[in-house]
Amino acid sequence: MSGLAFTAITILLVRFTIVLVNILHRQWLKAGSPGGEPLVSVLIPARNEERALRLILGDLVDHDYNRLEILVYDDLSEDQTAAVVRDYAARDRRIRLIEGMELPEGWTGKNHACHRLAEEARGAYLLFLDADVRVRQGLVRHSLAHLQQHRLKLLSIFPRQLMHTPGEKLVVPAMNLILLSLLPMRLIRLSHRPSLAAANGQFMLFEAANYHRHQYHKAVRGKHVEDMHIIRLMKKQRLRVHTLLSSGQVECRMYSSFREAVGGLTRSVFAFFGNSMVVLLLFTVFSTFGFLFVGPGLGWVWVIPYLALTWLMRMLTAYASRQPLGWTAILQPFQQAAFVIVVIESFRRRFSERNTWKGREIKFS
Repeated sequence: MSGLAFTAITILLVRFTIVLVNILHRQWLKAGSPGGEPLVSVLIPARNEERALRLILGDLVDHDYNRLEILVYDDLSEDQTAAVVRDYAARDRRIRLIEGMELPEGWTGKNHACHRLAEEARGAYLLFLDADVRVRQGLVRHSLAHLQQHRLKLLSIFPRQLMHTPGEKLVVPAMNLILLSLLPMRLIRLSHRPSLAAANGQFMLFEAANYHRHQYHKAVRGKHVEDMHIIRLMKKQRLRVHTLLSSGQVECRMYSSFREAVGGLTRSVFAFFGNSMVVLLLFTVFSTFGFLFVGPGLGWVWVIPYLALTWLMRMLTAYASRQPLGWTAILQPFQQAAFVIVVIESFRRRFSERNTWKGREIKFS
């Protein structure tokens, strides 16, 4: 048991160190001013998003960066998505609706929507946003400044996650915990290794000329978790990319319940671990039951500092993610239990080869 105990402690120490490195290197979007005011095409794929669109379009209309064109692709919605866009377009000529079409064979819905949006875009930069994102003042300007300063072809940002229900607070934090404790985010920009990459499709800002040259959503057209596939492809092309955390300039409420959050994360959890079932399983076992290896292997007195360091790691992750610290301190054991449920459900869906999202059958990729 001592070997398992040392392995559990080593994994925890490495993860804790990575969280500290990410905080010390200040991997948040900072204020800045771009050179000039180039046209930015804001591209929003939408399927049954009438409520969310009213919020994001309102944010964009009032945004402090004026040189925007705002294109929304209505992906065969069954609600009033198109009507909402037309209403805003009648008041602001920067907004345009792109009518959806039947999904071609071999494409995922989001990839096809993003590809169609890019075909219509005229901007020097392409900003893909999910419809449920909230855009705060300074976001476009600060993002352009960072992209230009580091000569990036892609900047992705993990929005600050808004969580209202207990179920959301149990499940959603797992995403940033995995990111911040397994990946030194500075290496996304400094290293060309595709394994050192993560992106978030809720916010992806591309240099348009490079995007049009490679047509990234078409290149990964059959892949879900397209953000991870795209950034890894760009690193293979030895292009400069980076991913940051939001300081509050961009926010998102991804899900509205425990069930919806579990269903959403099952689509992407494998991608964080290179689509390896073994790696995901080992991570889940050691992150959940590590203290049960430490106690018998080294003595139960070691369990107290082990659990204390685990608690502190989660608190630092919540701080870096701009999540409330109070309920994070209380909910940690339940958050880990929720993550185990996500993993179990992911394995169940993978083995059954059945998974759905927004009314469409999807495959793990």
